[in-house]
Amino acid sequence: MGPTLLSLPVELRQLIYEQLFSSFTVRHGFGTTSSNRTSLLLTCRQIHSEAWRHLPLCVKVHFRGTESLLDTLLGVSQSVITRLRHIRVKAFPFPLYATGRPQYYTTYYFANALSLLPGLNLDRLEVEDSFHGFGLVEGWRDIVTYFDIEALIKGSGWKELVYVTPCTDFIASGYDHRKLRIAQPGGWDKLLKERDGEDTGAQVEMFITPKSQSEGDVMWKDEMQPWSAIPGHLIVDNWRLSTPEQEMKGEVRIVARRGKRATYAQTGLSQEKSWRELKEQKGGFKREDWQPYFNDMADAVGWLYGGWGRRMQLANYALNH
Repeated sequence: MGPTLLSLPVELRQLIYEQLFSSFTVRHGFGTTSSNRTSLLLTCRQIHSEAWRHLPLCVKVHFRGTESLLDTLLGVSQSVITRLRHIRVKAFPFPLYATGRPQYYTTYYFANALSLLPGLNLDRLEVEDSFHGFGLVEGWRDIVTYFDIEALIKGSGWKELVYVTPCTDFIASGYDHRKLRIAQPGGWDKLLKERDGEDTGAQVEMFITPKSQSEGDVMWKDEMQPWSAIPGHLIVDNWRLSTPEQEMKGEVRIVARRGKRATYAQTGLSQEKSWRELKEQKGGFKREDWQPYFNDMADAVGWLYGGWGRRMQLANYALNH
């Protein structure tokens, strides 16, 4: 009879648990059930006792959106939250109501959701742009993605942040009624270095996977390349600022890394309610100390075809699957 798992040294078993769980991606909010590949934990008490603590440290958790992230993580103990290391999520503003809210309501940036999870201490947070694609470009425009990224870079809870957007419009678009965007990634890199220190390794970079400009040719090149850009509204004011790099199109990744010895764990008070209880409390979910999210003035004051109508469009996309 060959050797069993329990006949191996405990140090080797721990390496096996780490390797096994590192290959897992747990998906929440997609309307499907993942295969039960964690059945190892059910084999016997000893293996469960040895292996379970490696699961949150190694597994990758993929959330469909902000609501599924909050619904899941506000329902587990803080000891689990503090041990998570890898999360991927599509960053919708929140809260969103698909039904039962026939009026304007306040929403907040995705970065605020992380402050509801004290102790969050991720090695890597991968965030997907929720505003571009599926017909949402005209409804929400481009500057919202820019400020979504900036709010995350100013926030906590991650050691490495990767923000993925399918196009360059968040910076290259000429539409910007606020006119607060600046050249990137230099501005964000300076912001993070001021926070963590010049010599700590703190860094923000942008990369683009360029797409051919030829009509009908949508083939992507194999490799990303470093990229920088000037806000499009500045190009509108002075076309001489434009460069060939500015005209590139393609998927963009913003990669931010905190500095050595930086304290990046999320702080705050633990919530004692589930996300459903917080969301459905009288008057809706509100935080007086948070800056409300809004796209433009129509959105900010809640005009029917501005704030409310666009929230319904986004809620249908975020909550229905």
